Amino acid sequence: MQVTIHTDEGLNQLHERLHKLKPDTTPHSGEMNCSQMVCHIGDIFRLAKGEIMGHEYRGTAPEVIDAMTKAGKTIEDMDSNTQVKGTGTRPTHFEADIDTFKQLLAEFNSLPEDHPFAPHPYFGQMSKQDWTDLANFHINHHLEQFGV
Repeated sequence: MQVTIHTDEGLNQLHERLHKLKPDTTPHSGEMNCSQMVCHIGDIFRLAKGEIMGHEYRGTAPEVIDAMTKAGKTIEDMDSNTQVKGTGTRPTHFEADIDTFKQLLAEFNSLPEDHPFAPHPYFGQMSKQDWTDLANFHINHHLEQFGV
């Protein structure tokens, strides 16, 4: 089941998947715990709005990142978005973090197509559709990492 944050059906499915998560849900891979992951997937919307920034533009081609992901290779996190290192948004209370994620998503979805989004540290300037596509991929990746 692929996340689609921009459709009612996709949002309903996303909320069902989030409801299956518990604070002690363990990942199939990776170092983040479930609470950190919830904050991490919310940080993509903070990044898009410029509330958090990556420290540098790396200019990595999307197809390179896609190939690395498909090969199971780790993509280096931006320093500002690394929950394990403590530099991303820190978890508070699990249910509150889920609610915050939903609020960030709703705020993102309400932005107009021509909103001046912040540049992505890997991909540079992106449109709302680009950010939506990236969020769909990113959120799905991490939910699958946690088995939902």
